[in-house]
Amino acid sequence: MGFIIDNKKMYRKFKKLLNQKFFVDKSNIINDFNKLIDKDGNCNVCITKPRRFGKTSIAAMLTTYYSKGIDSQEIFDKLKVSKGKSSDETEKKKEIEQYRKFQGKYHTLYFDFSSKLYKYNSLEDLLNDFNNKLKKDIKNINKEFNLFRYKNDIIDNYENEIIDNLEKINDETGESFIIIIDEWDSIIFSNKFTPDEKVQYLGFLKSLIKDQGYSAFVYMTGISPIAKELSQSTLNCFDEYSMLNDKKYYQYFGFTEQEVRDLCEKKKKDKKKNNKIKYKDLENWYNGYKAYNGEKIFNPWSVCHALENDIIENYWNDTGRFDELVNIINFNILGVKDDILELIKGKKIKIELENFGAENILNEIINDKETSKNDMKTELYSKMVTFGFLTYYDGNISIPNKELEEKFVKVLNRNDDLKYYYNMINNSEKMLNMTLNNNPEEICKILEKSHMAIIRPGDKMDHGNLKRVIEFAYFNARIHYIVNEEVGEGKGISDFIFYPKNKRQKVIIIELKVNSSAKEAIKQIHQKKYYNDLKNKGYTGNILLVGINLKKKYKLYSCKIEEYDNELKTLISDNEYIPNSKNKRKLDQESESESESESESESESESESESESESETDDKM
Repeated sequence: MGFIIDNKKMYRKFKKLLNQKFFVDKSNIINDFNKLIDKDGNCNVCITKPRRFGKTSIAAMLTTYYSKGIDSQEIFDKLKVSKGKSSDETEKKKEIEQYRKFQGKYHTLYFDFSSKLYKYNSLEDLLNDFNNKLKKDIKNINKEFNLFRYKNDIIDNYENEIIDNLEKINDETGESFIIIIDEWDSIIFSNKFTPDEKVQYLGFLKSLIKDQGYSAFVYMTGISPIAKELSQSTLNCFDEYSMLNDKKYYQYFGFTEQEVRDLCEKKKKDKKKNNKIKYKDLENWYNGYKAYNGEKIFNPWSVCHALENDIIENYWNDTGRFDELVNIINFNILGVKDDILELIKGKKIKIELENFGAENILNEIINDKETSKNDMKTELYSKMVTFGFLTYYDGNISIPNKELEEKFVKVLNRNDDLKYYYNMINNSEKMLNMTLNNNPEEICKILEKSHMAIIRPGDKMDHGNLKRVIEFAYFNARIHYIVNEEVGEGKGISDFIFYPKNKRQKVIIIELKVNSSAKEAIKQIHQKKYYNDLKNKGYTGNILLVGINLKKKYKLYSCKIEEYDNELKTLISDNEYIPNSKNKRKLDQESESESESESESESESESESESESESETDDKM
């Protein structure tokens, strides 16, 4: 074993993986790769995934399995690969035959392009160092194991380039290699190398791989895909699979739902360990990535650490630098601020993404071309999916899970225009508690402190924007409640209904008003009977009716809370807070007159809506 040939470091890494308590067997990918060996045009695979999704672990496994210099039969005979994976018996028999045939047949060449980049002053220095290591490996391996039998004495007649030496070995011995390239895109993203050197690097990779007789199979991995249009790409010798486009190998990177359930069962049987964590906990925090078919994919790094530590917390700091997320979001692109706020609230955004990759980024740097706003947004979200900050499924982007949601919330605090949303989210636990404890005064204080401080004369503050404020003010309520807005219940559509996940807890119905009164908001809930049918749906706890009104002129909130039993027969408590109690009568008078005009407007709107609905029904009939 050497530095590049049959890499000893990767062998040791895989041995450590096997000894992990929460090891998941992904060896069936070898059955898939064995079918590609020496297939012209199909034996080069590039798989790109976010950090800590098991890319290098797969590289370590492949190095251990294929390397002539590693005795691995005892290891792999215990893993899934040795049994075949196909449900078809004939195909399974062929897979088992290939497993025996290719195990330990090749020398592997392992190139890690992220390792110790600080050592190199240029691309030439890096490639020369790799070539020198390769030459040492050839000498040492040939001397110790006599693995290479040369027809001519060329052992001391090395070339100055890796490719030339590999060609010479192949010509003289017929020896071919499995090539493994790890973190291929590190050179592209490193500031140590010039744009010209990065272009040269792509040329080197193409020469190393394309149409080379010494290459039996290539596995290349990294974070960023190669390019948007492979047909136009320098590296068009690869079949590429990314977070945006992987229908074949997705189950080998990250954990599937079944694998996480199996790990939970394994933990349950370990009597030495605590068993506080359940599958539902892991699902809530680390699930959310979606395969092309909707299958759940979990972040393996976070799942393993949560199970090992028996603590659900944010392990993303160990997965990738938080600054990457901060730096990647360009809030200056039109519409991005609103999009990010919607995503943080758990919404999905419809967008058509493309497989934007490293070569596209490099082309932009070199050509210094101007990109349209729409293209910039597409590129931004493509990068965020690539880095694992977003997931993309069925034409929609969304934040994958609670772990990433926390990171996005922190980004708000880095942006001056969005800090008040961050403050509202931080106060949202208190907001929910004040609601459940029937404390309208504290609710108004929280709203005024977190939001009204940034409202300036002339700022638009209509009913829609007030709803956005309330969504963030109750942000953490989603932990305990299914929060639905624009809910069609009773005789109308309520602003918000919070359905408790534990159906014995309180249901919360919220109605909002602008330049009206909290009393009018409560009155509307009763008139429209938004609370109808809750008991039939299995909710057995008390019902809270919450009316919130914003007085734009005075920049003040008022709130009224009524709590009823589940039958809506007994009023348990009735609390109201109106600011400036000395001017209460004046505010109420203004509210009544404004509310009358608002009600008339709503009636006209409802009437138009009903006639439109009747018209649509007639058309359908």
